[in-house]
Amino acid sequence: MSIITHTKRVAFTIFSLGVLCYSQVASATISLPLRSKKGMVVSAHPLASEAGLAMLRQGGNAVDAAVAASFAISVVEPFSAGIGGGGFLLLRNEKTGEIKALDFRERAPLKATKNMYLDAAGKVRPNASVNGYLAVATPGTVAGMYEVHRRYGKLPWKQILKPAIALAQDGFILSNQHTWRSASVYTNRQQVVLNNPAAREIFTRNGEFYQQGKS
Repeated sequence: MSIITHTKRVAFTIFSLGVLCYSQVASATISLPLRSKKGMVVSAHPLASEAGLAMLRQGGNAVDAAVAASFAISVVEPFSAGIGGGGFLLLRNEKTGEIKALDFRERAPLKATKNMYLDAAGKVRPNASVNGYLAVATPGTVAGMYEVHRRYGKLPWKQILKPAIALAQDGFILSNQHTWRSASVYTNRQQVVLNNPAAREIFTRNGEFYQQGKS
């Protein structure tokens, strides 16, 4: 997602896990470019963009908007980006020309080994690197967002998290449009989700994925 605000003279971009290409390609080809004299928040979901805009309206800067949008999209686009992943920061201060970068991509656990996906005979265990606890890396999103905000944010941390918390607690209407990632999850990963009690409780209702157009 990208947040650009001329009033703060800061250009700020976060590339978090899978946040680069969720727009529908077809719609992007026919959409006219939008312009703003004050600020703009762009993300893969309108509710995440609105969370970023809320921070700008409340006197926050581009960093506040980006962090708020990142946490919000973790709720509304869980198959695209989330607090279990990681990302990168690229920031340029237009006034000073200073450029900052921060790598908070998820990493392998400290106890990970080169043989962790092999069986006793030294053969690859099918899907061990894709499904289950061994497939999970050490997340970096929350620590990265916190550090970005600590260094460059303006509004209080609790205020930044309010939109995401409200979306998680109160719910939201699912979009009728599938992203390429959510569509693949609904088809290729459905049985994996259903076989995991925790995932089934979160992402399904009575064993069925939540339907579009419903909260």
